[in-house]
Amino acid sequence: MFYLVKRLGFFVAVLMICFLFVNCAYSPPAGYSSDTSNNFIEMFTDGEIKQVDFATSIVTTKDFITLGLIFVESSATIDSNGHIIEGSKITLDMLMREAQKLGADDIINLRIDEIQHITVSDETRIVQTTIAESFYYGQRVIVDTEQKMQIVVRRIDYKANALAIKYTNTIVTP
Repeated sequence: MFYLVKRLGFFVAVLMICFLFVNCAYSPPAGYSSDTSNNFIEMFTDGEIKQVDFATSIVTTKDFITLGLIFVESSATIDSNGHIIEGSKITLDMLMREAQKLGADDIINLRIDEIQHITVSDETRIVQTTIAESFYYGQRVIVDTEQKMQIVVRRIDYKANALAIKYTNTIVTP
């Protein structure tokens, strides 16, 4: 009798698993509606609904010519709290200014290297500390004390290169 109940339970479990796989259905990717009755596709991004006509291509492709490589270097000094003391990271503005010198419209194939230099130094600083003295009848007194501190300073050298391009014609998709 126990054997029959065990086999029946196994059979029901197999049927449930098969039912779950048969019940699977396709759903459109997130951000798209599958209603194409009006020849439009709806795209939902950042709270906006945009309708794109199927007759026009969603993304236009542009042909381009390469004008040459551009190189940009920058450095930043960062304190132990992670704040930039001096300098800056490489920005898109720096890259586009170099590309503009060649007459380019945009850049592609951007590569950025980071080279870190870490300096650790011991420093003695005078720090104000609050102490409770029984000599002063339990009052708190602020006293200047010397403390040795370990200062960690990172200097990061950034080196970037990219390919400057100039757009020519729009490629018509078939």
